[in-house]
This record gives sequence, C-alpha cells and structure tokens, in this order.
Amino acid sequence: MLRSSLWRPIDSLRAQLVMFHALGNEVSLPPDDRGRALDLDACCWRRWADFMIGGPLPAEPPLPEMLRRIGQAAFYLSVMAERI
Repeated sequence: MLRSSLWRPIDSLRAQLVMFHALGNEVSLPPDDRGRALDLDACCWRRWADFMIGGPLPAEPPLPEMLRRIGQAAFYLSVMAERI
C-alpha cells in the first residue's frame, strides 16, 4: 500500500536530519555536539535522534523552528567541511 502524501513532509524532515548527520560525520562532530549545534538539550536531542530512525515527531522545538536550526547548523558544517 502506498504511503499517504501526508508523510512527505515527515520524510523530508528525516532526510534533512540524515544530511545533518552526514555533515557532522564529515567534520568529525561528536553526536553530543550535534545536539548542541542545534541548540537542543540532551533530552530533546535524543527525541529528535529517535525521530530520525522512525520514532514519533517531537513537539519541541516546533517544526518550522527545527527546520531553521537544521538549515543554519548544516550551513556552518558545510563551510567547515569545505575547509578540511
């Protein structure tokens, strides 16, 4: 059975988190520091990491705010990766 089109934004967000992790790997950013790069406390970062592997969508921070954080942090990580 095909997944509903309502899942596309969720899958896209997961893809953004996967990309963020790939950039973190490229610059050897430790997992705990990735949460700090997104300005998340350890508990909140765990919920988002769980979401990335199929868990429920966390309520905090709100989706638009999380997308902004991922975009900003990914930009900085990509700049760091280019310097390496």
